[in-house]
Amino acid sequence: MADVRKAALDAHAAAREVGEDNAARSAARAAGQAVATAHVPTHSIGAANYALQAIYRATNSSDAATAKERNWQYQHLLDLVENS
Repeated sequence: MADVRKAALDAHAAAREVGEDNAARSAARAAGQAVATAHVPTHSIGAANYALQAIYRATNSSDAATAKERNWQYQHLLDLVENS
């Protein structure tokens, strides 16, 4: 678990190093939250939200791209529930 926490904290440190709020920073935060789900499952909400933010920023505020990602996340969750 120590390795998991370190990886999550390292991802957030990388996000801080980016400096400005942009797609790279949001992607690093998404990775940090995703890794952190190993010790706190509710961090998955943060991972999903930061992923949406990264897409939004990477596509110059494209609502269509963000909606596509949100739909993919939702369908993936349904698949996970169905196959568990």
